[in-house]
Amino acid sequence: MNGENQSMVKQQIQELIEIGNISDAKRLLSEFEQKSKEVEDIELYTIRASIAVAENNLQEAEGYLLEGLLIDSEYVDLLFNLGYIHKLRHNLVQSNYYFGQALRVASEVELVNIIEDFIEDNRHVSSLTEKPLVSIVVLAYNKLSYTKLCVESILEYTQNVSYELILVNNGSTDETKQYFDSLPFAKPLHLIKNVGPTNGFNEGMRVAVGKYTACVCNDFIFTPRWLENLLLCIESDEKIGYVSPGASMISNMQQINGDYNNLEEMIEFAERYNHSDPRKWEERVRLLPCVLMVRTELLKQIDYFDPRFYYGEFADDDISFRIRRAGYKLVYCKDTFTYHFGSVTVREDQTNNNSLGISRDIFKAKYNLDSWIDTAFNLRLLNEISVKLSSTHASILGINTKCGSNPLQLKNMLKDKGILNTHITNYCIDKKYTKDIRTVSDDFFEGEIDYLHKKLIGMKFDYIVFEYDSDHLNRSPQIIGELSSLLNQSGQLALSLSYPEFDEVIMNKDVVILQNSGLTISYYEVTAKNNSSEVELEIILRKDV
Repeated sequence: MNGENQSMVKQQIQELIEIGNISDAKRLLSEFEQKSKEVEDIELYTIRASIAVAENNLQEAEGYLLEGLLIDSEYVDLLFNLGYIHKLRHNLVQSNYYFGQALRVASEVELVNIIEDFIEDNRHVSSLTEKPLVSIVVLAYNKLSYTKLCVESILEYTQNVSYELILVNNGSTDETKQYFDSLPFAKPLHLIKNVGPTNGFNEGMRVAVGKYTACVCNDFIFTPRWLENLLLCIESDEKIGYVSPGASMISNMQQINGDYNNLEEMIEFAERYNHSDPRKWEERVRLLPCVLMVRTELLKQIDYFDPRFYYGEFADDDISFRIRRAGYKLVYCKDTFTYHFGSVTVREDQTNNNSLGISRDIFKAKYNLDSWIDTAFNLRLLNEISVKLSSTHASILGINTKCGSNPLQLKNMLKDKGILNTHITNYCIDKKYTKDIRTVSDDFFEGEIDYLHKKLIGMKFDYIVFEYDSDHLNRSPQIIGELSSLLNQSGQLALSLSYPEFDEVIMNKDVVILQNSGLTISYYEVTAKNNSSEVELEIILRKDV
């Protein structure tokens, strides 16, 4: 059968379907398939689906269309018909997903108009129902056993909160689809193929209607009061844009260690631990998401995850930067514990694709910054600062502290000890940090180190955090004396000096400079930097009464 005859027969089948003569349509389709069985014809998937719809077998129709998409994931008729089938099934989230995919590849004006009308109608129908407070978006790619634990924990421990559950199946090849479809209260979103974590989350976030959107991976187990605690934090200040809890396994100083030996004991630990405590809310420069809980309108404003971070790594850093630069705070809710199995979602990409290194380079190219280095804080040094527990207010000066993490973390530590009113002034030397350090400063100055004393004339501080290098100190030893004059009585200077390599002679010279500054050295230590020949000399100096 030549191409022209094939087209004529397919047209006849479509006409029979349209007039409701399904038996003749099926007979003609069977004859056609027998004659052209050597040819893979993608239009036949649409025809088979149309017959299934006419027989009110929507699940069978969906199966035909999904089979067709395995051949051509951008075939507009398949995408459009999937959108229409999900509309018939009142699954408006999934319907608009497929209509959106069809709209992206549609070229005929009439079809574009039809699709846009369907999308708008779905949105109108959705708007008639009461909006939830939170949209919880779960992303899953295979690993069904983990996914079930995750979803079941959300259902069990998310109480007293109005929420919708959006389940994103990121092209799984196991039984994730069947499981998601079996949950009548959820909004399943089945993606045609694995589009990567960031793009998968973006699809879920785009259909969220809650005031807040909470994105979670399927390798977490959620715990009593997890969402209630996050809500208490984010609703305490309209300038808080993004909050996340701690977890059993996570970096960025967000790990919470508990005393348990199995999942049942873990839940008992979480029950004891998860009590809201504002003193444990830590503002951060960078936040990793056990839960990416963000104001939904803010997500729309910043346009969700940057798809360049395809594998997921450093997408968290990137969205942290964009939320801060939009004028909002990031808060780590240290009062809330969740359980993380650890890199179930991204481990394979890290091993096979060097996804971590690739994503880190993308971040560096985008910001001219290294998130791991420029947002890190030195907890070891900060822990050596003594706190006047009788104080109610504190003032901090940060000098050359990159994106400002050390002064900010010192403020968090003071708050945890009951000092709730802390003012941060930052003095920026390297202009590449200006945009970010402003976001965590109450007062801000920039300029060369030699002008610092003049710009801060008349100001006094309880704590100064100074990140410097040995060459600069040897060229300008007077800077320590100038900083001494900026300290209140009993004030402290936390100094981190960088050296290209260990040199005991130079370090001893620097210690002599510091001893002659009129300040008392209460702590110092030399530590090697990770994977580098560089070392740091960490010193705490105190201005005695």
